[in-house]
Amino acid sequence: MKPDEVRQVVQERYGKFAETAGNAADSCCSKPAIQACCAHEQAIYSRSELSSVPEIARNLSRGCGNPTGFANLQPGKVVVDIGCGGGIDVILAARKVGAGGKVYGVDFAPQMIEQAKQAVAQAGLADRSVEFRHAPLEDTTLPDASADVVISNCVINLCPDKDAVFREAFRILKPGGRLAISDILLTGPIDAELRERLQSGWAGCTGGAIPEADYWDTLKEAGFTEIKVVARHLLSDPELDGMACCPGKEYTPAPAADDLNQVQGKVVSVKFTAIK
Repeated sequence: MKPDEVRQVVQERYGKFAETAGNAADSCCSKPAIQACCAHEQAIYSRSELSSVPEIARNLSRGCGNPTGFANLQPGKVVVDIGCGGGIDVILAARKVGAGGKVYGVDFAPQMIEQAKQAVAQAGLADRSVEFRHAPLEDTTLPDASADVVISNCVINLCPDKDAVFREAFRILKPGGRLAISDILLTGPIDAELRERLQSGWAGCTGGAIPEADYWDTLKEAGFTEIKVVARHLLSDPELDGMACCPGKEYTPAPAADDLNQVQGKVVSVKFTAIK
């Protein structure tokens, strides 16, 4: 698919998912938010974090990490969540930066933005400095050098032009600002024909996943330095099956079983930081 076609497909899938408020019978996450798509034995979010987040945000969570947990967010700072979904990380970030800070949530699906606004209101943060924008992740429309931290949770893999996404993140960050990202990557190159088949339907979070080396090169070309991997987790076979049709089988056709077999042991969830 061409980039514009990919964007349209992804927007439609996650938009339809958002319309259900996350109440899907069969999703890529058996236990939304608590044990998300590429869950480990330990929960991605703590119980105290989850208890502070409305049910709608928990149900719509389809992340592979908790970027607010390693972003070192400080009171008064400006945070941008690219691909904010139902707002779980926006809410957690808003609590960390406090009333003197600001959090922007950007998403390509308008239905997600509407649900996130409701979640923020239910969380009692309507009077805080939280603002949502329906925009492509490659063009957030935010001012240059306006953010202290950019976070993202398992979304950049869905984007067909990762170079443009990271250039945009670099543009909106202040000098010395940082990324805190959770994403899905490949441990190395895969067969060209297999890659083409996975990309032909943009298979969940695996269709747009690229090799780690290429991913780090993209970051460096955008201008980022001090790239540090905080944690990495090799997806188990069940986790891979779920990721390949995220946000759920009702919305995303599963790739052929043989194709998934060929990428078993080659797909990882990675949490990392980087500096502008």
